[in-house]
Formats: sequence, structure tokens, C-alpha cells
Amino acid sequence: MNIFENLININYQNNSGITGITDEFFCVYLYELLKKQNKNILVVVNSLYEANKIYSSLNNYTDDVFLFPMDDFLTSEAIAISPDLLISRMETIKNINSSVPKIIITNLMGYLRFLPTPEFYRDSIINISVRMSIEPKKLYQKLVNIGYNSETLVTKTGDVGLRGFVIDVFPLGEDNPYRIEFFGDEVDRISEIDSLTGEVKSELEHIAIFPNSHYVVDKEKMAAA
Repeated sequence: MNIFENLININYQNNSGITGITDEFFCVYLYELLKKQNKNILVVVNSLYEANKIYSSLNNYTDDVFLFPMDDFLTSEAIAISPDLLISRMETIKNINSSVPKIIITNLMGYLRFLPTPEFYRDSIINISVRMSIEPKKLYQKLVNIGYNSETLVTKTGDVGLRGFVIDVFPLGEDNPYRIEFFGDEVDRISEIDSLTGEVKSELEHIAIFPNSHYVVDKEKMAAA
């Protein structure tokens, strides 16, 4: 039995804590713990700087590690929300909904962030298939409701645009936007397009669009608020 297995067994059998180890040693310990326990691990540290440092080190051992970053100061978060931090948070939420155990690194402000329940988040994912029946305006409004920003030109993650019977949307976690074309109230065609040229790169039968906001709430709670 190696030193990491000893630490894990001592920690869980005696309900003990571990202190005085280096960041690199701590990352190796977390990786061994993930393999042995086979369940999600949440690590909360004081600052965004510490969270980034541990996340960078853990990336050397496993791809199943994600960062949930929040600005350390409420005032700066209120003044300007960083698009990069928002995308990182939403990517993390998207990935932890899979069945593969993962390590989540966050700072204190990230831990305190209000989030929807896992069940409500999963219910907010929009699945679209060719020949599906839905009004273009209704689908467009659903996308706006889960955090997508209405734009004339869709060029970056989180944008959505409606032009008659065509919806362009740039979903979270994708390299290119999608174009959804309708024939009446039926989805006629779904294409992946180049965000700069509009050229069709591929055609798809089905897509899943994940929320672009962690403030997703149902209509009843919104009305109560």
C-alpha cells in the first residue's frame, strides 16, 4: 500500500484532516482520492488565485477536473461580470451533470453562489431534432429564458438571433453556432455554421442546448421574486 492509500484510509476511517502538505502533494492526493472513492469531490479554497493554481496542477493528472471561478470581491462582480469566468462556470455545471466522477475546484465566493437544483438545470436543457414541431418564436423565447442574449449577428458563445423562420444560436461548449431552419412550425434543418462566413460545416439531426446562465429559475419563482 503506497503513502496516498494510507492517507486516504486514515482520513476516512478516523474522520481526520490533513495539513502541512505542499500544493503538488495535495493535488496527487486528490487524484488518488478520486480514483479510490469514485465519486465527485468538491474543493473550496480562499481565493480565485488559489483555485486557479490547484486547478492548473490537477490538470497534469486528470482531465476530470473543473474550475468554478467567481470574482473574490462582490463589488467588482456587481459592476462587470467577466464573460470568461461566466463561460468557465457554465462549462463546469454542464460537465458535472454527467455520470463520470469529477473534481470541482472553487473559491469561497463560488461556493456561496446561488445555483438551481440539478433537476431543474437538467429540465432546462433544450433538445431540438429535425421534424420536431415548435413555433420559431417560442423556441427563441425559451433560449432567451435560459440565458442566451438576443443579437442581430451571432458571433460568440451565448448569442441567439431570430430572422423569420431561421434561428441562429451559439451554444455553450460548442466551437461554432447552429442554424435552425423551420418550415412553418416544424424544424426543417439543423446546421453547424462558420461564425464568420456563415458557411455550412455540417448538418445534424439532433442538438442539445445547455443553459447559458446559472440564474435559471421557473416562472413561478420569478413571479414570486
